[in-house]
Amino acid sequence: MTTPHAGVEVEHDGGGGAGPGARRVAADVAFWLAVAALVAANLAVLVPGIATVRLWEDEAFNLTVPINLAHGLGYTSDGILSGSVPMPFDVRISTGPVMLLPIAGLIALGIDPVIAGRAVATAGYAVLIAALALIGHRLGGRWAALVAVALPLAFDAAAMPSPIQTPADILGEVTAAALLAAALAFLHRRPWLAGLLLGLAIQVKFIALLAAPAFALAVLLDAPLPWRARLRRSVPRVLIAATAAALPTIVFEFAKFASLGPSGYAHHVLEFVGFLRSGGQRGYAVSPLEKLTVLAESWNLPVVVAAVVGVVALVAGAALVVVAIRRMPPGAPRDEFTAVVLAAALGLATYLAWWFVSRHTPAWVRHPAPAVLAFAPVLAASLVPAARILLSRTDRRGHWAARVATIVAVIVLAFSIVGRAVNVGTESRPTGETLASQRAAAGDIAGLGYDRFAVLWGPGVSVGVLAGAEVGLTDAVEVTAGDPRIWFGEPPPRCDVQLRSGLYSVCIPE
Repeated sequence: MTTPHAGVEVEHDGGGGAGPGARRVAADVAFWLAVAALVAANLAVLVPGIATVRLWEDEAFNLTVPINLAHGLGYTSDGILSGSVPMPFDVRISTGPVMLLPIAGLIALGIDPVIAGRAVATAGYAVLIAALALIGHRLGGRWAALVAVALPLAFDAAAMPSPIQTPADILGEVTAAALLAAALAFLHRRPWLAGLLLGLAIQVKFIALLAAPAFALAVLLDAPLPWRARLRRSVPRVLIAATAAALPTIVFEFAKFASLGPSGYAHHVLEFVGFLRSGGQRGYAVSPLEKLTVLAESWNLPVVVAAVVGVVALVAGAALVVVAIRRMPPGAPRDEFTAVVLAAALGLATYLAWWFVSRHTPAWVRHPAPAVLAFAPVLAASLVPAARILLSRTDRRGHWAARVATIVAVIVLAFSIVGRAVNVGTESRPTGETLASQRAAAGDIAGLGYDRFAVLWGPGVSVGVLAGAEVGLTDAVEVTAGDPRIWFGEPPPRCDVQLRSGLYSVCIPE
């Protein structure tokens, strides 16, 4: 995609005394220093994310499926949120088979479940970074690639009560974003492959389906032809891509049907539709302004600063990109640039619009996270070549304004990334635990020899799963009435305490 108009860095004297060679050396040094800083920041987030950050109960819940698979019990959760009985194809497990099956394979090889899960999640994050780097480089060279790979680290979705603690969490949002970004990379050149990657993203996190209209429209419009000729060319490409996108879901649904039978499958579909309509949550009535505030808070910046930067970036960035596209010469680079930017913009807008207007869903920034991680970096990267095109036709005052804007953007982005790296695991660790302290308590609890525990939803879920036991909820009275209880904190008065370990107690119900 890189052309002299879109991707090649244009040198400007700007009144300085240094020659082009010196400026090029300075640019190389600055670039590789920035790369090194980003690598260090990612390691600062990922290393504790894999090894020390506590196992969140959502992660533990997701792990019950690959653990049961590895033990020969099928694609079944412990049903912690579905009656506390083993639940085949549990609709409450919103992370899908594209992520959970590889985890099950690693567990079957003898790898610790947490390490297996976080290794697969980290691989998903690596795919996200690689896809964004590829798209950014195609859009505008190495600096655009650097902007694209920096933005995910600045986005912090660790806000309670439903966090993404780090990109290594055993949750589907980051891996879904990775597959969406990979789909975006192939959208112009191989729409069928983009469709297949979108289908895989849907089977990581079903909410990835929201990106389908943006991708379809981008493929439809991806040709500088009269409308009739464009439709004749694009409609078959969209249909082929849609078929490829449907394949992973068709395979998984066939597996469900074969396992559950006709009546069980019909019941499962009704439950799944109900889960989608409710968002898996009940009792919420959240305004768009509340959700917008949460989104602004997710960048480790003061809310006012984040809001101002967001509005300026949206308005000025949109104008900049539109003008730049008009000034690009016709041809494949402009076509791909337009298709990718259009798909990213529509995809992000669709996610955010759904989230803002769905008042019944809570203000959890995890919900729009796949789009923010996949599409926002691409839009930010597109500003680099767009600005370069406009600067090639402006006077010295325009260059100074661009330099000031660049300095401000770099400071804001760096501040956000540093805050993300420094605070990793702290906001979402209200219990004060680490993975090691959870493992210590779980080891003591496993020594009691029970194969099933009842818990309240919360930290006890993680410790119960780490102890290698089946876990149910205490409020599922008919199912868990006789099970020993794992209590976090001080146990209730009427409790025959069998064990105290760290923050946990194990009681036998009277």
